Amino acid sequence: MLDTLNVAAQVGTFLSALAAVVMIAVAVRTYRRQTNAQIFLEYTARYERVMESFPGDGRRARLDLQGPAPNCSEELTLAVLRYLNLCSEEFYLCRRGYLARDVWTIWEDELKRTLRSPLVRREWKQLRGEFESYPAFVEYVDAAQANEALTG
Repeated sequence: MLDTLNVAAQVGTFLSALAAVVMIAVAVRTYRRQTNAQIFLEYTARYERVMESFPGDGRRARLDLQGPAPNCSEELTLAVLRYLNLCSEEFYLCRRGYLARDVWTIWEDELKRTLRSPLVRREWKQLRGEFESYPAFVEYVDAAQANEALTG
């Protein structure tokens, strides 16, 4: 009888520990999903503000891979800088594992297209030095622009 109670206590202890581990795993997963949702919403709001800062012709040219870049202006350069800064932060969060890969994938297609536009190519030549402290992002932008040169 004592052996049966001892085994039952051990099984109970094991099941309690297992339940605790499962609850912790669920809590961590839920927290991670909530954090990614908050990041997504915050960066989406920041993206909207950055897009609002683009002059009208710059906003259209940002995604136009064929047309010419609009005339240079301080306002346009600043808008591209804001955009690149936002993208560098997203890039950092993804590389460090703070941003879900599927969220980054959504943003990355648009980012690469924008990086290849004549507008951003021209502005990048001026703004590249702003990102010297983050060489991985500089390499990412250079590679994205080089890939377009190779693939047309």
